Amino acid sequence: MTTEIKIPDVGVGIEDVTIVRWLAKEGESVEEGATLIEIATDKVDTEVAAPASGTLLKRNFSDGEIVDVTAVLGVIGAEGEEVSEAAAPAPAEEKPQAAPAPAKAEEAEATDESVKATPVARRVAQEEGISLDAISGTGSGGQITKDDVLSHVAQAKQAGKPAPTLSAEEAAHVSQPVARLAATYNVDLREVAGERGLGEITRHDVLRFVANRDGLDHLPTEPDYPTEAPAPAPVERVETKADAAPASRPAAPAATSMDGDVLVPHNRIRQIIAKNMVQSAFSAPHVTTLWDVNMTAVIAHRKAHKKEFSAAGVNLTLTAYLVQAIVAGLKAVPAANASWSDEGVIIRRSYNVGMAVALAPDEYGLGGLIVPVIHNADDLNLQGVARRVNELAEKARSNKLSPQDMQGGTFTLTNYGTGGSIFQTPVILQPQVGILGVGAIEKRPVVISQGHPLEANTGDYLTFAPMTTLGFSYDHRVLDGASADAFCAAVKQALEGWK
Repeated sequence: MTTEIKIPDVGVGIEDVTIVRWLAKEGESVEEGATLIEIATDKVDTEVAAPASGTLLKRNFSDGEIVDVTAVLGVIGAEGEEVSEAAAPAPAEEKPQAAPAPAKAEEAEATDESVKATPVARRVAQEEGISLDAISGTGSGGQITKDDVLSHVAQAKQAGKPAPTLSAEEAAHVSQPVARLAATYNVDLREVAGERGLGEITRHDVLRFVANRDGLDHLPTEPDYPTEAPAPAPVERVETKADAAPASRPAAPAATSMDGDVLVPHNRIRQIIAKNMVQSAFSAPHVTTLWDVNMTAVIAHRKAHKKEFSAAGVNLTLTAYLVQAIVAGLKAVPAANASWSDEGVIIRRSYNVGMAVALAPDEYGLGGLIVPVIHNADDLNLQGVARRVNELAEKARSNKLSPQDMQGGTFTLTNYGTGGSIFQTPVILQPQVGILGVGAIEKRPVVISQGHPLEANTGDYLTFAPMTTLGFSYDHRVLDGASADAFCAAVKQALEGWK
């Protein structure tokens, strides 16, 4: 009797994975529970264990292929046992549904009203004469976006055409978002690349190629930095020299080669970081506010309880204090624990604090960051938070994080002070609205006032205190200066008043 090899639960919202590599060849014996396949999502690498002992009869996919999370990866059975055709399906792909005839437009509009979609998505769907019922949404809460509609249109136009494939060696140089987009539009990435390397292709290169190939003038061929708000009505104005400037953001100049240069191909983590940082920088208006915090109370508390925690098998780090202070700040200002949407601000009722963990850099100094999440941090006491911090940091550095460890974050902490930095400007991890950076703790002169806080007083004196600077970057669409500072004030109060 054969046993199918399936993908384990990789978390909500993930629709496909990349086969990084098989650890066994067809015809080899495998043991139940032993790691058989390494797979990767946009967030984390994970492993697939053999569901049974026996012989690996069939591998349905090759290294580097992108497959649906419901796909059967392979089959295990007795040596010589035949594999049925049903056990070896092709890569899962949704067949594009034909657009309804224009005569059905009124009926489609009636059913579309109950579908969750952005106003622009509705307009584009109406222009194309298709029903929103036939489209799967990728936006917040399953909302259909403009890109979902355009992707559906392109799939319908390309229906029946064979999708070009790359060799395993070629696919290794292509990022997962680019590969997924190429599969959606049936694009041969070799044609897109031309004389460039496949690793240099971006998703916007693919969109531009598709727009030129299929005449889809409404495809977004440049990064969609602005929101989807309608353009304002034109007004009369006097033309100036500034009008000669290009409307779109100019492309960065291409790098020129020099003697001795070494090209280091982007790894998957670096590609994900680059994509997320650019997306965040051009989708959310960032503002950063700075707050100095006296860490005397925290350091004294840690010194007094470090041995006690150590006896319980827990390393009491300053990160645990910071996480609890963040929860206090989020409770004081609920809007800091939120996400932006076209319909309104989504206030999160769970306090899931992500903590940025630096990965070891290579010989060129290229490292990376990964952000595991402490779920329901408000339910944990200081020891519980510290234990979870220890566990997640160790799993991150040993590449043992599960997809669940990486999902559901509502706010992020980045402690760049561990490297000696006093201050940086953190970039928000979308779709969150804030990220708190913590600088190095150092002794600084501090004036202790015995009278008016600003006027000179004979009782004032100077002391040296362990100080740090918090850098809170926030989404100005959701938070304003007053609310952002109220959050920081609550964090500062929790840290300086620790008992």
